[in-house]
Amino acid sequence: MNRKRPISTILFLSALLLQALLPSPADGRRKGFRLKDNNEPVDTELVTGSFMVASQCEDCNNGYRIDQIAFSGFDKPQNSSRESFFITNNTDRHMTGLTLYVEYLTEDGRQLHKRFLRLSCDIPAGETRQATVESWDRQHSFRYTLSAAPARSAHPATPFTVRFDPVSFYLRH
Repeated sequence: MNRKRPISTILFLSALLLQALLPSPADGRRKGFRLKDNNEPVDTELVTGSFMVASQCEDCNNGYRIDQIAFSGFDKPQNSSRESFFITNNTDRHMTGLTLYVEYLTEDGRQLHKRFLRLSCDIPAGETRQATVESWDRQHSFRYTLSAAPARSAHPATPFTVRFDPVSFYLRH
């Protein structure tokens, strides 16, 4: 027997399916979502004889804490496809790599973008090195607040600030 369903039943079932697939505002943050890591695979972070520091717990990390690395000197002019910043290793060991989130914010604190970076580095104890990464701003529409503004531009850039959130770093014994 071939029965046709009324259009109201089809619409009701479609609405139920959409409701099940789309997150509701009450769900808050979508679970299981991971930011893409657009970097090349890095296999030099955990070199032989090194260990990872990933918390503030001194007892958990051979006496080291995540706040022993510092970030400074961020730069991203409007017309640049690269960003640079400095990483300072405030430990007594050689740093071989780190992972961190970089959050890009408007001047009033609204989030523009957030991404995860995995960087290989070679920073001796107590020293600072510059890191350069591809920019998240592919259209050249933004510039870091403290970076030089271009002398002439077809369109003005939106200024932004950054916040670094280190996840882990790797020290060689």
